[in-house]
Amino acid sequence: MNLVIDIGNTLLKAGVFDGDELVFAEAVTSDDQLRLVAKLEQYPVQQSILSSVAGVPVFLYIWLEGKGNCYFFDENTPLPIVNAYKTPQTLGRDRLANACGAKQLFPNDSVLVIDAGTCLKLDLVTEENEYLGGSIGPGLAMRFRALHTDTAQLPLLEPVDFPELIGRDTFGSIQSGVVNGMLAEIEGLVAQYQQIYPRLMLVITGGDAPFFLNQLKSRIFAAPNLTLTGLNTILQHQL
Repeated sequence: MNLVIDIGNTLLKAGVFDGDELVFAEAVTSDDQLRLVAKLEQYPVQQSILSSVAGVPVFLYIWLEGKGNCYFFDENTPLPIVNAYKTPQTLGRDRLANACGAKQLFPNDSVLVIDAGTCLKLDLVTEENEYLGGSIGPGLAMRFRALHTDTAQLPLLEPVDFPELIGRDTFGSIQSGVVNGMLAEIEGLVAQYQQIYPRLMLVITGGDAPFFLNQLKSRIFAAPNLTLTGLNTILQHQL
């Protein structure tokens, strides 16, 4: 079995794969990492891959040493796709893993990944298996927070589904500006990509993906564990 671990700024995400099938996945904070490792002990892991933007706990390094070959995902790791990004050393590994995961799902198509998380990221992989790049913008919570922190009077709000286009009060105006604005941004960018790639497949992932999935007009495939799938695809490419 394959173990994939993605360590972000706030969460550690782990997945166990039997071939291409995800048999276990969980995301935990730093307080629960030991408990997660205890859960992972039940799986006969033969190789693993680790991606981190926040360092790796010493106990995790020691534990992984006893779990077969362990690969650390960095800019020098061989990939199952061609990375045509002009500055690969600055490319977020989550974006690259998502791109690999998307091609695993749709190997014969051009795919646009919509990652609705802390940031809103769009990433394109072509039919020819080439990762080109995309865009990075503020995510949903970041937009609400910016309106609150960068102004004197506006409140900090939580998003609501399907806000009215015309906000009739400050609450409604903020909801329309942030939620409807972000929906329009995604739909507008998708439309521009589709003019270039008419048979484009769309994949959405990230913490805010469920919020947007039913509000977007485009036909989109939801892949909540896309980063883990991509890391497993990269790991299999090393073997």
